[in-house]
Amino acid sequence: MKSPANYYRQRLSELEKSMTNHQYRLRWLSVLRLLVFLALFPDIFFAIPANLWLGIVLTIITVSAFLFLVKIHNRQTTRLRHIQALVKINEQEIESLNYKFDMFYPGIEFIDTTHPYSFDMDLFGEGSLFQSINRTTTCRGREHLAILISQETLDADTIYLRQASVQELVLMPKLIQDFRAAGSMNAESEGDLIVLNEWINQPSYYLKRKGWLQAIVLLPAITLLSILLAVFIPFFRIFPLTLFLSQLIVVGIRLSHTSREHAKICKRLEALKKYQSLLKIIEEENYNSKELIGLNKIIKQGNTSAAHAIQKLATIVAAFDNRLNILAAIFLEGFLLWDIQCMVRLERWKTIQGRYFNKWIDVIARFDALVSLSTFAFNHKHLSYPLITDSKILDAKNMGHILIPHNERICNDFRIVKEGDFMLITGANMAGKSTFLRTVATNMILAMAGAPVCAEEFIFRPMALFSSMRTSDSLKKHESYFYAELRRLKEMLNRLQTGERLFIILDEILKGTNSFDKQKGSHAALQKILGLNGTGIIATHDLDLVAIQEEYPERIQNMCFEIEIDQAKISFDYKLREGVTTKMNALLLMRQMGIIGS
Repeated sequence: MKSPANYYRQRLSELEKSMTNHQYRLRWLSVLRLLVFLALFPDIFFAIPANLWLGIVLTIITVSAFLFLVKIHNRQTTRLRHIQALVKINEQEIESLNYKFDMFYPGIEFIDTTHPYSFDMDLFGEGSLFQSINRTTTCRGREHLAILISQETLDADTIYLRQASVQELVLMPKLIQDFRAAGSMNAESEGDLIVLNEWINQPSYYLKRKGWLQAIVLLPAITLLSILLAVFIPFFRIFPLTLFLSQLIVVGIRLSHTSREHAKICKRLEALKKYQSLLKIIEEENYNSKELIGLNKIIKQGNTSAAHAIQKLATIVAAFDNRLNILAAIFLEGFLLWDIQCMVRLERWKTIQGRYFNKWIDVIARFDALVSLSTFAFNHKHLSYPLITDSKILDAKNMGHILIPHNERICNDFRIVKEGDFMLITGANMAGKSTFLRTVATNMILAMAGAPVCAEEFIFRPMALFSSMRTSDSLKKHESYFYAELRRLKEMLNRLQTGERLFIILDEILKGTNSFDKQKGSHAALQKILGLNGTGIIATHDLDLVAIQEEYPERIQNMCFEIEIDQAKISFDYKLREGVTTKMNALLLMRQMGIIGS
């Protein structure tokens, strides 16, 4: 099997050749289109005067050929844009394999300092887990991916279903890239879905009034009939103009309403084109995994496929846009009551298809998030898929942090067998304690999202996570650092008291007080957690705290990260060991940085 890097390079080479060919073809199509257009002039100015019927036939043929070439040119232009989007995707993925993720959206709006763990674990923001995984192309897809990694999935069946979806999509890299390319070709804003849902939910006006439904049929029909009669009977020549002006007046009566509706719906044309192309890609594939089969069924409900229905809506919206051309609008409104016709067609669409719209958008969002997880899995083929059990809390072999480059990553084994057990980790500054805490949490987050994890083997029980690593004070809330830390601990204890099973990750309990208070308070807090059957890890510099193992020998395990000190040189191996650390390095590090003298 090709490595991800080789796949992307080969794909990029093929796409660049295809892009060159399409650009060459488009240049010749443009020249041919211009020549055909210029051929209209001799047809009109020479052929028609010489032979009327021959000239008309030649003009029709030339116009038809020109319109055909315009259609082909537009199709080729769209295809070229798609290839260019694919080129960009493969370039980005080559960069991402070197741990460069700046080109991907970081999900800053999802940063929440009050979340049980996301802020501590750098789930969102620049350099975050979300940014490294995120390949979504829709607003809802981005939100769904954020939910997958910030709201734990505790049901084993759901996790396994998602794993199966990811594993199937990993085998479809072209489908994944086509989906991403299609999503990037049309713009979408946060407000598009809000406005579209407001429009779908507002009551119909024209469909409830038979007079309007009759008018859009009878008035254009009578107007066109009067034109035919006027050709042969002079008496009827006044009627076409009268009916033409009458239709303009009728349209004018509803002009303010139709203009508001046009402004509301027609600004969403780009978003509709985006949804249509994404749904089409989802629909056209056959799937084996249960979740993907279910998504495909949802978008094939009703009288037609979702892609076809959205395309029909986009066609109506594009037709409605013709009113912006003043010359075209005068004829369309005067002969066909165009505004009212379009409004009726829009109301009919939402009456028939509107109830399915949010389900279709949800399918796009879920598929969009799965594409991100699948791209992550494709790029890290060495990762393993976790196994779920009730017999252990967590048993991981060679586990590392996915955001650390593989050539720098140090992996460790980690094991907590039963609920209520705790691991206390000691170590010098910079020895790797905090990174290890984030490694455990990040892999649990990936596991519950249905993604592969950065471990050779990962067996776990899905549990809600709660951490306290990065508590900060707040001037706005008049809240000190110490009070904020206590509030965080209180929230955790309250959840434990309700009987909730938590996997707890703490980095230094009670950092915001003096050493004596810290020692006594940390001991009391840990006793309280153990009394409520809490499970997890604590990293600490407090060597007195580890003595609590003597009180709970069956539940507490002391582990450490050691350092090697050779005179003024410190070396770190970042390997987790049994026992309690015996070496600290604060003074030596301060000397090395010139903060204090030697």
